Amino acid sequence: MFLKRPQYLTLLVLVFLSATAWAKPKVELTMTSEKEVVEKNNGVETVKRVPATDIESGQVLIYTMKYSNTGDEAATNVVVDNPIPKETVYELDSAKGAGSEIKFSINGGKNYKQPSLLTYEIKGPDGKPVRKKASPEQYTHVRWIIATVPPGGSGELSYRVRVK
Repeated sequence: MFLKRPQYLTLLVLVFLSATAWAKPKVELTMTSEKEVVEKNNGVETVKRVPATDIESGQVLIYTMKYSNTGDEAATNVVVDNPIPKETVYELDSAKGAGSEIKFSINGGKNYKQPSLLTYEIKGPDGKPVRKKASPEQYTHVRWIIATVPPGGSGELSYRVRVK
């Protein structure tokens, strides 16, 4: 069927609009837990990461989350929360994530703040509340806020914990 020019232009606009209506970001995550082991080969020690299957007290575990935006639109303000396992302690300054803002929780993920702002209250000897700064042993969750992940973009987030 032959379309007249005005109808053809309308058809193109409708096709374009419906295609953009379906455009959206799609961020996918994968997570691994590893530990570092030292291997000796001909008297040379090398540190290698291996899956954390056998875990012992005192070991350091590395949690790594890889993300990618497989959608066709940029993802903005992507939030990734990860709990710190109860039988571990967060290693100070170990959270990494290029292009992200990193915050922590000390109350099971209800609130997140920068480490310098993480405080809690206890009763002082006189019964009045006293503010104390939280230590890494009290951290329960790590949060990364990634400003923008472009279509096809990817990155990596990580943190370390020590097994109690």
